[in-house]
Parts: sequence; structure tokens; C-alpha cells
Amino acid sequence: MITIAEPIEADALRIRHEFLELPGLQLTIVQAARLLGVSPAHASAMLEELEREGFLSGTANGVYRLAQPLLA
Repeated sequence: MITIAEPIEADALRIRHEFLELPGLQLTIVQAARLLGVSPAHASAMLEELEREGFLSGTANGVYRLAQPLLA
């Protein structure tokens, strides 16, 4: 049986790529919105979803970074 996966939003894919390319990257919601050219509300929703997935971790002061550093 073939199942169809949910489409990956282009902005979410782009922000994943940024964090993978720059493993030390840390962004606030406002910085992510500016980087992607989206509204802060949209950036917030993306970052929160990536945090729920375990890809990112958020700090108490609103900074998001990779949940676990990648090993070389």
C-alpha cells in the first residue's frame, strides 16, 4: 500500500536547511521571520512545530537552536 506524505512547507524546509548548514545558528522568532521574509506569526508557528518534532530546542528567552549538535 502506498501512502502519501504530508507536503513539506517550503519555508520550514528552508529554515531546516539554515540550521543544518550552520549548526551553531541561534535565532529568535523575529530573526527567523526576517531571514525568511515571513511574518513573525508564521515564523513562530514554524519554529514551534520544529521544536515539537525535536529538530529544534527553544530557550526560556525565545532563542531556537538545533536540538542536538550534529557530529562530524
